[in-house]
Amino acid sequence: MDRVHRQADKSVDQLRHVAVVIREVGDSGDDQRHSGITYRVDESGPIQFLHLGWHRQLAQQGHLSSKYFWVDPQVPTARLRQVAAICEDIAHANLVEQIPYSFGSPVNAFDDRTKKFLLGPTTTGLTCASFVLAVFERAQLRLARYMGWAAPDLDDIRWQQSVLEALRNDPRVSPEHINAVEREVGNSVRYRPEQVAGAAAIRKRRPVKYQYAKSLGSEIVRFLRGEQPIGEYRLSRWDRLLDRLGLA
Repeated sequence: MDRVHRQADKSVDQLRHVAVVIREVGDSGDDQRHSGITYRVDESGPIQFLHLGWHRQLAQQGHLSSKYFWVDPQVPTARLRQVAAICEDIAHANLVEQIPYSFGSPVNAFDDRTKKFLLGPTTTGLTCASFVLAVFERAQLRLARYMGWAAPDLDDIRWQQSVLEALRNDPRVSPEHINAVEREVGNSVRYRPEQVAGAAAIRKRRPVKYQYAKSLGSEIVRFLRGEQPIGEYRLSRWDRLLDRLGLA
């Protein structure tokens, strides 16, 4: 867990241009987390916190709550500087028209030139976690290997249904968007915030397989709760060999 930091132990001011941030939300029994990105375009510039809070609630803030933990991605600093610039572009391009909340794919979510969200059949919206994936995707730094990601289990489907119900109860959400989300429930994979944080931290060679993102994600959750991690997660011998050969 050497790349995951409590702000009380290591200030987020020490980030290398970009960090993935995560915190627990709700009551202790809710088992929910929220994620986003903190970034700084210039080394001496202010830190910004960019996250998708809810339906059409993309926020760019100059303050990060002390409740957030932060992940220093295993990415070269020069590449993180590029990600920070893309964060700034995405924020400026989408703070007015905003981004819908749904379970759409993080692939090709933002226009390459304008950085605006591409609303369409395969990009109906994002969650807080898939927003983080989509930002790195736009920077051509794919964190997760989407092929082979686990299909939604019963817990995921219950969560998707709860999101759908909340959208139905929000008068600002159009019937068209609710219909689109209805079609996604049970049919769209769920990217959990801790899995995305794990994918950012786990290794230099990416994208990261589901089994590794899930395992390190579970360790991150324990760390957030002040519990003792079971142990530092390591790649299998086979994947380490593929890494050395450049085939993973």
